[in-house]
Amino acid sequence: MIEPCETGVSAATTPRLWLMVPSFLLGPETWRGVAEVLRMLRQEVVVPAPKPTTPRETDHLSPWLDAVLSVVPAKPNLSVVAVGHSASCPRMPMVVDALIEAGHDVESLILVNGRFPEDQVVPIDREAPMMDMLDNLVRPDDYLPPWHRWWGSMVEDMLPDDEARLRVFSEAKPVPRAIFDQPIPAPKLPGEVGLAFLAMGEMYQPSHDEARREGWAVARIEGEHLHMVVDPVLVAGTLMSLVGQAAAR
Repeated sequence: MIEPCETGVSAATTPRLWLMVPSFLLGPETWRGVAEVLRMLRQEVVVPAPKPTTPRETDHLSPWLDAVLSVVPAKPNLSVVAVGHSASCPRMPMVVDALIEAGHDVESLILVNGRFPEDQVVPIDREAPMMDMLDNLVRPDDYLPPWHRWWGSMVEDMLPDDEARLRVFSEAKPVPRAIFDQPIPAPKLPGEVGLAFLAMGEMYQPSHDEARREGWAVARIEGEHLHMVVDPVLVAGTLMSLVGQAAAR
């Protein structure tokens, strides 16, 4: 189910440059299917693949931001749609702010199944129960295991297909536990940037509701946290529809 928009996709859709940012706990494979659909619809798509930081580093945001920005052409001739998934969602206003500072025309920001951004919030302050779980998982070398090992058999519900599960989870790498202790800036974006939130299932319903209260365009589809891998056509179509909705607000 999609609410409140219907997914209407046309090959005549205005070309844009889509910056598809995966969760920093996973990798580009999560967006591969959606990127293929968008390219079939005459869209340009770039997907960054930042490398994990190490426990020795004190800044876990700047290397990630630099890697995300590095895939965007210096002088694109298209307006940019920035899309972030899951753990990368709170960081996406920082990405858009940097793109605008560099002279890019950012048309829209779309967050997909992640926490709603709050300026300078430390993740551990907003996700205490999850952080307690992670503290029980942290290794002696101060790394956390790859993301899919946090959830046990739940990952089979997220990705029932064995081949897809192997492709996606092979990109999940250990990350420093300290990555969740750094405040995340969420700069206020100009009014001309359309804002939208896509919820997949119920996991991030509170963020969906907050986005609606803040006047963002919102949509929700039935599915699990990695539904873009399961049904890339539906997710791509919904994202394109949200661009139009966000621009109309």
